[in-house]
Amino acid sequence: MLVERDDWIDVFRELLPRDDWQDLVRLQVSQHSYPVEVKLLDRPLKQNLHIDDFSDWTVRSHMIMTDDSQLERFLKHLVIEQQEMATTAEVTLIIQKQGQGIVRVTNDCVSMYGVAYEELDDVGTEYENFFDAVLPNATFPLEVVFCGRDVLENDDSIHVMTLHDSNWQAVLEEHLLHLLNRKEVTSGLFSKDARPTKQTLEEFMSEFSLMTAYNFIVTRDAADRFGMLDHFCTNGKIAHFGNISRTDE
Repeated sequence: MLVERDDWIDVFRELLPRDDWQDLVRLQVSQHSYPVEVKLLDRPLKQNLHIDDFSDWTVRSHMIMTDDSQLERFLKHLVIEQQEMATTAEVTLIIQKQGQGIVRVTNDCVSMYGVAYEELDDVGTEYENFFDAVLPNATFPLEVVFCGRDVLENDDSIHVMTLHDSNWQAVLEEHLLHLLNRKEVTSGLFSKDARPTKQTLEEFMSEFSLMTAYNFIVTRDAADRFGMLDHFCTNGKIAHFGNISRTDE
């Protein structure tokens, strides 16, 4: 698989079950040497339409941090209220080094810079490709977050499960197949009145394709290595971030 390290992705905070965005900040910063530049900005009433132009934002704080203890003191008292996916940011935290982004946090997402990507193989479904790439490097248990917001209503679109071994098919069958019975599922292989009593994982993967915007799968292993695949944020590639120093060589 082709591996790249010079890209970035947005991780929606709704896909982090404990909204542990601060862990992602620590992990990203740990891959760089100090000093780092930290800015906390507030959105003006009339925001510049260019998403990456913060020239008219109010600077709440701006500092150069030289060690982990400074970062910890800063994060300990920092609250950035979570909002739903794709909302207008009210607060933005930017951490960079020599002008290059490390991590950016807004009300709805965490932007991860220097992310490692793997191209999908030409064979198999995107789920199979994803787990084939993630599991060989994983330290179990592995937390898996599935979001099917392209199909399901917001309030019940995110589901969390745990893998204790490489048998991801059994876990997805146990935790996710029932979603095929939801009233929102109308575009599958069967009509609502002609559905079989036992759905299959293949039907689920077809209905909840990760190549459709707002269908996501995110993993976090016991060593804080993250994986992610979707159409919207990773452009159909497998993204690795967090503690990726052990692999992807």
